[in-house]
Amino acid sequence: MIKKIAIFGLTILTATTLVACGNPDTSTDKTPKTEETAKDKVSTTKTVDNIDMKIANLKLTESGDGKKDILQVEMNIQNNSNTPFAIGGGDFKLKTAKDKTVKVDPQASNFGDEIAAGKTLTGKAYFNLPKGTEKATLVYQPKDKAEAEWEITIPEKE
Repeated sequence: MIKKIAIFGLTILTATTLVACGNPDTSTDKTPKTEETAKDKVSTTKTVDNIDMKIANLKLTESGDGKKDILQVEMNIQNNSNTPFAIGGGDFKLKTAKDKTVKVDPQASNFGDEIAAGKTLTGKAYFNLPKGTEKATLVYQPKDKAEAEWEITIPEKE
């Protein structure tokens, strides 16, 4: 009887060891992990003067005339200061890989409001991009100096 228990125990121990040492990732497609990393990089919260700013979503569509693409940037902005804070889409711009600066579309319904202390604003800013733009830098620049930047990869059209 002791011999049977020892053999059974040894079998369980061997099976457990083999399962624990196995390689669970047999797929060769690493794309989802790369996309998660890129999304995490975009959604990084930047803080300027106790104001937390984060890109919540990026969406690309074609303009009505088909000559340009429209990038919709959805932002979450939280005021952690003790005073109201005014911010709007006009405080942001895009720098393309070809060093071209793109300002928000003045005809679009861009966000803009005063955020009370301790409150959050979610809003969208729209940029007209040249077709084929793949990467850009979103810059928060309310005055002459850039105060926060996000490297973004332009998503595919929906």
